[in-house]
Amino acid sequence: MKTRLSLFLLCFSFGILAAQHSNQPDLPADTLNTQKERLNPWQQASGEFLFSPFVSHYRATSFRDANGNKSDFADNGKYTNYNPRLFVAAPLISDKLNVIASIPYFFNRYENSNSSDYNADFGDIELGLRLHLAKMGDNYLMGSLISYIPAYSNTTQPVAGYDLFGLETRLALVGSLKFLGDYNNFHKVELGLRYFFPNDPTQLRFLLSEGFRVTDQLILMGEFEGLFSYSKNDDFFTNNLQNTEEYKIIKATFNVGYEFTPEFALYAGAFHDVYNRNAAIGHGFQVFSVIKLN
Repeated sequence: MKTRLSLFLLCFSFGILAAQHSNQPDLPADTLNTQKERLNPWQQASGEFLFSPFVSHYRATSFRDANGNKSDFADNGKYTNYNPRLFVAAPLISDKLNVIASIPYFFNRYENSNSSDYNADFGDIELGLRLHLAKMGDNYLMGSLISYIPAYSNTTQPVAGYDLFGLETRLALVGSLKFLGDYNNFHKVELGLRYFFPNDPTQLRFLLSEGFRVTDQLILMGEFEGLFSYSKNDDFFTNNLQNTEEYKIIKATFNVGYEFTPEFALYAGAFHDVYNRNAAIGHGFQVFSVIKLN
C-alpha cells in the first residue's frame, strides 16, 4: 500500500509538471509582479501579515515496531485526534525578519474494547523568528529559530506532548523553478533540528513540498514530511502516541487549493504515513486557509 501510494503521488506530480510545461496560464501584469515579489503563495510580501487557520483529523489502529513489524493495537484499539491550530507571521523589518507563532489545540482519544480515554488541551505553542538570509535567483534562503512552550497540564491521557521546553533551528529554501514556467510553480525544502530540554528527545525534521498553479486560482500541491525522533527512552505507547520519544515517521500529503483573491486561499487535502518505525500507522485529512493582510 505504501509503495502504491508513493508511486501514485510521483506519477501525478510528473503529469501535472508536463501539463504546466506545455500550457502556461496568461497572468495579468499586476498579478505577475506580486508573484515575482512573493514567489511562494505563503511567502509574505513586504509589510504583510499572514494568518493560517488549520484543522486536521488523524486516525491510527496499528503500528510498526523498531524493526518494521506491523501489529494492530490490542483489543481493537483506535487512536484519533482533531488538531485545530492558528499560524501567524508578522513583519518586524520589512520582509526580512518576521515573528512567527503557532497555537495548537488537541482533542485526543484512545479507545478499545475495554476502555476509552479522552483529553482536550493546548499543545506546544511555537514562538520564534524567521529571517530571510539570501535571495538566489527565484529562490529565498530563510532561517528560523523556534521555541516550543508547553501549554498543557499532562494530567489526563492521552497527553498533548512531552511537557518540556524545546528549541528548533530551521533552514528553508522557497521559491519557483523558471524552467517549469513563469511563476506557476513553487516549492519549499525545509530542514529542522529540534531539542527538548534537559535531556531529550532530539528530533530531525524535513519537508519537501511542490505546488503547481493549474489555473490562476486552482493550485495542486504534494508534500513529503519526515520526523525522526531520538531518545534514550524507546518505549512506545499505543494509548499515548504524543508521549513516544523514539520513533521515525514519513508521511505523504496531497492538497488542492483555490485562491479566491490574492489575499485569501483555501486548501484541503489528505495524508497517509508511508514509513514508520516504533510509531503508529496513521492517516487523515486537513483543511486550512491562507490570509494575507497589509
